Amino acid sequence: MKKTVIRFLACSFVLVIGAITAIAAIPSHMVFDVTGTTNFMTSPVFFDGTVTAGEPLLVGGYWTLTIDDTGWPADTDPQARWDYIAATYYDPNYDPSSFSWTATFDGTTTASPPNWGAGSAAGTLSGTATLQMTITDFDFDGVIDPDERAFNVYSGTLIVVKNGEGVFAGHCGLGSHSGYLDNSDPMNFVDDDFAGTTVLDVEDCSVPVEEVTWGHIKSKYR
Repeated sequence: MKKTVIRFLACSFVLVIGAITAIAAIPSHMVFDVTGTTNFMTSPVFFDGTVTAGEPLLVGGYWTLTIDDTGWPADTDPQARWDYIAATYYDPNYDPSSFSWTATFDGTTTASPPNWGAGSAAGTLSGTATLQMTITDFDFDGVIDPDERAFNVYSGTLIVVKNGEGVFAGHCGLGSHSGYLDNSDPMNFVDDDFAGTTVLDVEDCSVPVEEVTWGHIKSKYR
C-alpha cells in the first residue's frame, strides 16, 4: 500500500512538474501587430482588431479596445458628436510648438477607464488602458479641418489584470500600444482603419503554491 501511494504521488509530481514547465513556456515579453477598424462616431467606441503578426500564441486572434462614451452626444448625430469630442478632448490640448492636438481617454477624462482585450484559441488577456490620439495641424491655423482628421497617431498604456483564461490564466502585467488611424472619408465620418503594435510584459500572478520537492513527498510516507 505504501509503495502504491508513493507511485501515485510520483506520477502526480511528474504532472505538476509538467504543468510548471508549460507555464514557464509562456513568454514574459510579448510583441504583436494588430490591424482593424474603429469609429468614434459609433457608441460605444470600439476598436475591433486582429492580431496579424508577432507573438505566436496570439496571431490570428483578436485585439479590442473600448472607450466609455457616457455623456457624449448620441451617435445618431455624428456632427454633434464630433463637435463635442473636438471641444472636450482636442481643442483644449493644442500644442502650438508642435502644431498638434492630443486627446486623452484614460478614466479621468471619461466616465471609466478604457478596457482592452486580446485572445486566441490559446487563451485571453484583458484589462484597462489609456489612449492618446494626436492630430497634426498641417496648415498651422489652430482649427481641426476634415482632411486633418484623415490621419491620427495613437499611443497608450495597458494593464493586464489577473482574469485571463487558457494559457494566460492567473497572469498579470503591464504594456503599451501605439499606431496610427487612417480615414478615407472624414467628411462623412466613415470608419477609421487602424494599425499598431502592442507590447506586453506579463508574469504568473496566481497565488503561490507551497514549494514541493520529491524528497518532501517521500518523507511524508516513510
